[in-house]
Amino acid sequence: MTIGIGVLCSSKPRPFVPRPDAVILMADTMGSTETDSTPELHKLYVEGKENLFVVCAGRVELASEVVSMFQRKMSNLPERSHGNIWNALNEAVHDHRMEHFRWDVVAARHSFSPGAVLQSQHDKLIEDWQSYDPGLQMIVGTFDDSSMALLYYVGQLYDVPGWVHSCEFPGFATIGSGATNANFWLNFRHQQLGLNPRQSAYHAYEAKVMASKAPTVNRNLELVIGFADRHYLLTEENAAMDGCPISMPEMKSMFKKYGPQETNELGHIKPSVSGTRKGGK
Repeated sequence: MTIGIGVLCSSKPRPFVPRPDAVILMADTMGSTETDSTPELHKLYVEGKENLFVVCAGRVELASEVVSMFQRKMSNLPERSHGNIWNALNEAVHDHRMEHFRWDVVAARHSFSPGAVLQSQHDKLIEDWQSYDPGLQMIVGTFDDSSMALLYYVGQLYDVPGWVHSCEFPGFATIGSGATNANFWLNFRHQQLGLNPRQSAYHAYEAKVMASKAPTVNRNLELVIGFADRHYLLTEENAAMDGCPISMPEMKSMFKKYGPQETNELGHIKPSVSGTRKGGK
Protein backbone atom coordinates (compact mmCIF):
# COMPACT_ATOMS: atom_id res chain seq x y z
CA MET A 1 0.00 0.00 0.00
CA THR A 2 1.31 3.39 -0.86
CA ILE A 3 0.88 6.70 -2.58
CA GLY A 4 2.76 7.42 -5.77
CA ILE A 5 2.43 10.71 -7.65
CA GLY A 6 3.87 11.79 -10.98
CA VAL A 7 3.53 15.26 -12.52
CA LEU A 8 4.87 16.91 -15.65
CA CYS A 9 5.92 20.57 -15.61
CA SER A 10 7.73 23.26 -17.59
CA SER A 11 10.75 25.21 -16.38
CA LYS A 12 10.05 28.18 -18.69
CA PRO A 13 6.80 29.88 -19.84
CA ARG A 14 5.42 29.75 -23.37
CA PRO A 15 6.59 29.86 -26.15
CA PHE A 16 9.68 28.03 -24.86
CA VAL A 17 9.99 24.47 -26.17
CA PRO A 18 10.07 21.66 -25.35
CA ARG A 19 7.08 21.68 -23.02
CA PRO A 20 6.97 19.93 -20.63
CA ASP A 21 10.68 19.61 -19.87
CA ALA A 22 10.61 18.30 -16.28
CA VAL A 23 9.04 15.42 -14.38
CA ILE A 24 8.43 15.03 -10.64
CA LEU A 25 7.81 11.69 -8.95
CA MET A 26 6.89 11.39 -5.28
CA ALA A 27 6.16 8.49 -2.90
CA ASP A 28 5.71 7.67 0.75
CA THR A 29 7.71 4.85 2.41
CA MET A 30 4.90 2.83 4.02
CA GLY A 31 4.79 -0.92 3.39
CA SER A 32 1.88 -3.00 4.69
CA THR A 33 0.91 -6.65 4.69
CA GLU A 34 -2.01 -8.44 6.32
CA THR A 35 0.03 -8.92 9.50
CA ASP A 36 2.73 -6.27 9.59
CA SER A 37 4.00 -2.95 8.25
CA THR A 38 7.25 -1.03 7.86
CA PRO A 39 8.00 2.68 7.41
CA GLU A 40 11.08 1.89 5.30
CA LEU A 41 9.72 0.50 2.04
CA HIS A 42 11.30 2.58 -0.71
CA LYS A 43 9.30 2.65 -3.95
CA LEU A 44 11.18 5.21 -6.01
CA TYR A 45 13.61 4.15 -8.75
CA VAL A 46 16.10 6.64 -10.16
CA GLU A 47 18.16 5.40 -13.11
CA GLY A 48 20.20 8.43 -14.14
CA LYS A 49 22.06 6.73 -17.00
CA GLU A 50 18.83 6.03 -18.86
CA ASN A 51 17.03 9.15 -17.57
CA LEU A 52 14.42 6.82 -16.14
CA PHE A 53 12.36 7.59 -13.03
CA VAL A 54 9.78 5.18 -11.62
CA VAL A 55 7.47 5.01 -8.62
CA CYS A 56 5.55 1.81 -7.88
CA ALA A 57 2.64 0.48 -5.82
CA GLY A 58 0.99 -2.87 -5.17
CA ARG A 59 3.44 -5.78 -5.46
CA VAL A 60 6.45 -3.50 -5.34
CA GLU A 61 8.84 -6.47 -5.30
CA LEU A 62 8.03 -6.95 -9.00
CA ALA A 63 8.94 -3.38 -9.97
CA SER A 64 12.70 -4.00 -10.11
CA GLU A 65 12.09 -6.79 -12.63
CA VAL A 66 10.13 -4.53 -14.96
CA VAL A 67 12.53 -1.59 -14.50
CA SER A 68 15.55 -3.73 -15.43
CA MET A 69 13.75 -5.05 -18.53
CA PHE A 70 12.75 -1.53 -19.53
CA GLN A 71 16.32 -0.31 -19.06
CA ARG A 72 17.65 -2.96 -21.43
CA LYS A 73 15.10 -2.13 -24.10
CA MET A 74 15.67 1.61 -23.72
CA SER A 75 19.43 1.21 -24.15
CA ASN A 76 18.86 -0.44 -27.55
CA LEU A 77 16.54 2.23 -28.96
CA PRO A 78 17.89 3.87 -32.14
CA GLU A 79 15.86 6.98 -31.31
CA ARG A 80 14.18 8.12 -28.12
CA SER A 81 10.74 9.18 -29.33
CA HIS A 82 7.38 8.77 -27.60
CA GLY A 83 6.46 5.94 -29.98
CA ASN A 84 9.68 4.03 -29.43
CA ILE A 85 9.63 4.54 -25.66
CA TRP A 86 5.96 3.54 -25.44
CA ASN A 87 6.69 0.38 -27.45
CA ALA A 88 9.68 -0.48 -25.27
CA LEU A 89 7.67 -0.10 -22.08
CA ASN A 90 4.80 -2.15 -23.53
CA GLU A 91 7.23 -4.91 -24.53
CA ALA A 92 8.81 -4.95 -21.08
CA VAL A 93 5.44 -5.07 -19.31
CA HIS A 94 4.07 -7.74 -21.69
CA ASP A 95 7.18 -9.95 -21.42
CA HIS A 96 7.14 -9.65 -17.63
CA ARG A 97 3.43 -10.49 -17.48
CA MET A 98 3.89 -13.53 -19.75
CA GLU A 99 6.75 -14.95 -17.71
CA HIS A 100 4.86 -14.64 -14.42
CA PHE A 101 1.70 -16.04 -15.99
CA ARG A 102 3.70 -19.00 -17.30
CA TRP A 103 4.88 -20.01 -13.82
CA ASP A 104 2.22 -18.50 -11.52
CA VAL A 105 -0.79 -19.77 -13.49
CA VAL A 106 0.02 -22.19 -16.32
CA ALA A 107 2.52 -24.37 -14.43
CA ALA A 108 0.48 -24.21 -11.22
CA ARG A 109 -3.01 -24.88 -12.61
CA HIS A 110 -2.95 -26.22 -16.16
CA SER A 111 0.22 -28.19 -16.85
CA PHE A 112 1.64 -31.49 -15.66
CA SER A 113 4.95 -30.80 -17.42
CA PRO A 114 6.51 -27.65 -18.97
CA GLY A 115 4.63 -26.67 -22.13
CA ALA A 116 2.09 -29.49 -21.88
CA VAL A 117 -1.48 -28.20 -21.51
CA LEU A 118 -4.53 -30.39 -21.96
CA GLN A 119 -6.81 -29.48 -24.86
CA SER A 120 -9.72 -29.27 -22.45
CA GLN A 121 -7.89 -26.53 -20.52
CA HIS A 122 -7.32 -24.15 -23.46
CA ASP A 123 -10.50 -22.09 -23.04
CA LYS A 124 -9.89 -21.73 -19.32
CA LEU A 125 -6.26 -20.83 -20.00
CA ILE A 126 -7.28 -18.00 -22.35
CA GLU A 127 -9.81 -16.75 -19.80
CA ASP A 128 -7.14 -16.76 -17.08
CA TRP A 129 -4.69 -14.88 -19.32
CA GLN A 130 -7.21 -12.18 -20.18
CA SER A 131 -7.94 -11.53 -16.51
CA TYR A 132 -4.40 -12.03 -15.18
CA ASP A 133 -3.10 -9.04 -13.22
CA PRO A 134 0.34 -9.31 -11.55
CA GLY A 135 -0.83 -6.68 -9.05
CA LEU A 136 1.76 -4.02 -9.88
CA GLN A 137 1.19 -0.33 -10.63
CA MET A 138 3.88 2.03 -11.85
CA ILE A 139 4.33 5.63 -12.91
CA VAL A 140 7.23 6.06 -15.32
CA GLY A 141 8.88 9.37 -16.20
CA THR A 142 11.55 9.80 -18.87
CA PHE A 143 12.65 12.06 -21.78
CA ASP A 144 12.78 11.87 -25.56
CA ASP A 145 15.67 13.09 -27.75
CA SER A 146 14.26 16.64 -27.81
CA SER A 147 14.40 16.74 -23.96
CA MET A 148 10.60 16.67 -23.70
CA ALA A 149 9.38 15.00 -20.52
CA LEU A 150 7.11 11.95 -20.87
CA LEU A 151 4.88 10.32 -18.26
CA TYR A 152 3.26 6.87 -18.34
CA TYR A 153 0.91 4.93 -16.09
CA VAL A 154 1.48 1.17 -16.01
CA GLY A 155 -1.47 -0.93 -14.86
CA GLN A 156 -5.12 -1.57 -15.59
CA LEU A 157 -7.53 1.34 -15.92
CA TYR A 158 -11.28 0.90 -15.68
CA ASP A 159 -12.84 0.44 -19.12
CA VAL A 160 -9.57 1.34 -20.89
CA PRO A 161 -7.71 -1.39 -22.82
CA GLY A 162 -3.98 -1.94 -22.51
CA TRP A 163 -1.40 -1.84 -19.73
CA VAL A 164 0.67 1.23 -20.62
CA HIS A 165 -1.06 4.62 -20.77
CA SER A 166 0.38 8.00 -21.72
CA CYS A 167 -0.34 10.74 -19.15
CA GLU A 168 0.78 13.77 -21.17
CA PHE A 169 -2.47 15.62 -20.58
CA PRO A 170 -3.24 17.18 -18.22
CA GLY A 171 0.10 15.84 -17.05
CA PHE A 172 -0.22 13.88 -13.80
CA ALA A 173 -0.94 10.38 -12.51
CA THR A 174 -1.48 8.80 -9.08
CA ILE A 175 -1.28 5.21 -7.81
CA GLY A 176 -1.76 3.31 -4.55
CA SER A 177 -4.25 3.32 -1.73
CA GLY A 178 -4.12 7.11 -1.41
CA ALA A 179 -4.55 7.77 -5.14
CA THR A 180 -8.18 8.91 -4.92
CA ASN A 181 -7.40 11.61 -2.35
CA ALA A 182 -4.28 12.73 -4.22
CA ASN A 183 -6.01 12.81 -7.59
CA PHE A 184 -8.83 14.91 -6.15
CA TRP A 185 -6.36 17.47 -4.82
CA LEU A 186 -4.36 17.75 -8.05
CA ASN A 187 -7.60 18.37 -9.92
CA PHE A 188 -8.61 20.96 -7.33
CA ARG A 189 -5.28 22.77 -7.86
CA HIS A 190 -5.72 22.57 -11.66
CA GLN A 191 -2.32 20.92 -11.96
CA GLN A 192 -1.19 20.75 -15.58
CA LEU A 193 2.02 20.38 -17.57
CA GLY A 194 2.52 24.13 -18.10
CA LEU A 195 3.11 24.96 -14.42
CA ASN A 196 6.69 25.43 -13.25
CA PRO A 197 8.59 22.79 -11.22
CA ARG A 198 8.40 24.69 -7.92
CA GLN A 199 4.62 25.12 -8.02
CA SER A 200 4.12 21.59 -9.37
CA ALA A 201 6.28 20.04 -6.65
CA TYR A 202 4.30 21.90 -4.00
CA HIS A 203 0.98 20.77 -5.50
CA ALA A 204 2.25 17.17 -5.47
CA TYR A 205 3.30 17.64 -1.85
CA GLU A 206 -0.17 18.88 -0.92
CA ALA A 207 -1.68 15.89 -2.73
CA LYS A 208 0.64 13.56 -0.84
CA VAL A 209 -0.47 15.13 2.47
CA MET A 210 -4.10 14.56 1.48
CA ALA A 211 -3.25 10.95 0.60
CA SER A 212 -1.67 10.52 4.04
CA LYS A 213 -5.19 10.47 5.48
CA ALA A 214 -5.37 6.86 4.23
CA PRO A 215 -4.24 4.45 7.00
CA THR A 216 -1.82 2.66 4.66
CA VAL A 217 0.14 5.81 3.73
CA ASN A 218 2.73 7.34 6.06
CA ARG A 219 4.12 10.85 6.35
CA ASN A 220 7.64 10.03 5.13
CA LEU A 221 8.44 11.39 1.70
CA GLU A 222 10.84 10.77 -1.16
CA LEU A 223 10.80 12.67 -4.44
CA VAL A 224 12.83 13.20 -7.58
CA ILE A 225 12.74 16.25 -9.84
CA GLY A 226 14.16 15.24 -13.20
CA PHE A 227 15.33 17.22 -16.22
CA ALA A 228 16.90 15.82 -19.38
CA ASP A 229 20.40 16.76 -18.20
CA ARG A 230 20.15 16.44 -14.41
CA HIS A 231 17.96 15.30 -11.54
CA TYR A 232 17.54 15.99 -7.83
CA LEU A 233 16.63 13.26 -5.33
CA LEU A 234 15.21 14.49 -2.02
CA THR A 235 14.64 12.29 1.04
CA GLU A 236 14.02 12.89 4.73
CA GLU A 237 17.79 12.52 5.25
CA ASN A 238 18.75 14.64 2.22
CA ALA A 239 16.05 17.31 2.31
CA ALA A 240 17.72 19.97 0.14
CA MET A 241 20.11 20.11 -2.83
CA ASP A 242 21.92 22.98 -4.52
CA GLY A 243 20.12 23.94 -7.73
CA CYS A 244 16.92 22.06 -6.85
CA PRO A 245 13.79 24.23 -7.41
CA ILE A 246 12.44 23.39 -3.96
CA SER A 247 13.40 21.65 -0.70
CA MET A 248 11.55 19.54 1.86
CA PRO A 249 11.60 22.26 4.55
CA GLU A 250 10.26 24.80 2.02
CA MET A 251 7.31 22.59 1.11
CA LYS A 252 6.43 22.04 4.76
CA SER A 253 6.64 25.77 5.40
CA MET A 254 4.56 26.57 2.32
CA PHE A 255 1.87 24.14 3.47
CA LYS A 256 1.32 26.24 6.59
CA LYS A 257 0.63 29.24 4.35
CA TYR A 258 -1.18 27.72 1.37
CA GLY A 259 -2.49 24.40 2.64
CA PRO A 260 -6.01 23.61 3.86
CA GLN A 261 -6.73 25.57 7.02
CA GLU A 262 -8.66 24.47 10.08
CA THR A 263 -12.13 25.94 10.60
CA ASN A 264 -12.47 25.25 14.33
CA GLU A 265 -13.05 28.94 15.07
CA LEU A 266 -16.27 28.75 13.06
CA GLY A 267 -17.70 26.00 15.26
CA HIS A 268 -19.40 25.99 18.65
CA ILE A 269 -17.59 27.92 21.35
CA LYS A 270 -16.13 25.43 23.78
CA PRO A 271 -16.49 26.14 27.52
CA SER A 272 -13.30 26.95 29.37
CA VAL A 273 -12.01 24.00 31.35
CA SER A 274 -10.09 26.23 33.72
CA GLY A 275 -13.03 28.29 35.00
CA THR A 276 -15.57 27.41 37.78
CA ARG A 277 -19.29 27.32 37.49
CA LYS A 278 -21.20 30.37 38.74
CA GLY A 279 -22.02 29.95 42.41
CA GLY A 280 -20.63 26.44 42.34
CA LYS A 281 -17.55 24.69 43.55
